[in-house]
Amino acid sequence: MKSQNVSSIGIDVGKASLSFATMWENQKATVKSCTNDRQGINALIATLRKNKTDLLVPCVIEATGDYHLHCALMLKEAGFNVNVINPLISKYYQRTSVRNCKDDSVDAVRLARIGVLEPDLRIFTGTKQSFALRKAVTSVGKLERYQQQLKAHAKQLREAEKMLGAKFDLVALNKTIKSIEKQIKVFENYINEHAPTQAIEIAKNVRGVSRTGVAKILALLDGHEFESKDKLVAFTGLDVAARRSGSWRGKEKLSKRGSPHFRKILFQLAWGLKQHNQEYKEYYNKLRERGLHYFTCLIATARKFLRFLYAYLWKKSVSFS
Repeated sequence: MKSQNVSSIGIDVGKASLSFATMWENQKATVKSCTNDRQGINALIATLRKNKTDLLVPCVIEATGDYHLHCALMLKEAGFNVNVINPLISKYYQRTSVRNCKDDSVDAVRLARIGVLEPDLRIFTGTKQSFALRKAVTSVGKLERYQQQLKAHAKQLREAEKMLGAKFDLVALNKTIKSIEKQIKVFENYINEHAPTQAIEIAKNVRGVSRTGVAKILALLDGHEFESKDKLVAFTGLDVAARRSGSWRGKEKLSKRGSPHFRKILFQLAWGLKQHNQEYKEYYNKLRERGLHYFTCLIATARKFLRFLYAYLWKKSVSFS
């Protein structure tokens, strides 16, 4: 075994433990386990170094909520080539296997095999700061949803009071709503203070968008690569899904895949652009003159901004200098 070089590492992540498989050149694998904490991950890194694992060897980890982040970040900081993959990829390989087994050791070996068979896996580029920013953005989305639900319920209770002649004590409920509002502002301030350089640059040069709004969008896009502007639009769910079968043609609607909170941010950003940016205002007004609905025009405006974002971030064809 000592004469064999390591060809791939597969790491199956659990809340408390990790199973990691070392795939050797002869396609045989050895599996070990460790705790999913700093001490355990340091032991994993020590094993990789003991086996003289080349830093270019893929370390494949399946995205598992937040449980995979600590391991991915520590391996990246140690200089290893980390690939965090969508669970759909490993599910596909599981279904195509003969026995279709589901076990921590089997899953780790499967991930290592994916590292051998899939040479173009996305490189993990996340940082502690980028994940903290993303966590703040997603927290705002969740809190806004809870706040809206509580406000709607409070309104229903007030209407019920009038109809039923009852009196409910809503002091604690109103305090909860205000407390959530304060926490949202705390997260918004954090996002603004930790906005990436690109967000600051865009907000400075594109009239009608805020630094916080752009920072939210970039946080939700962080770590993703797009081959075209259409794929970026599709990722946000603002693409139109075709509904056709034979000669039948159904009404086309937005695919709405991905995060509803992401689309809400884009919708708000589009409103600011059509209000304060001359280029986007003219674009919006031309669509309205064609008789298109208000929401349709705002969505089209959001798509126009996404096309600009693709040109600026991925194609590098837009510069403010």
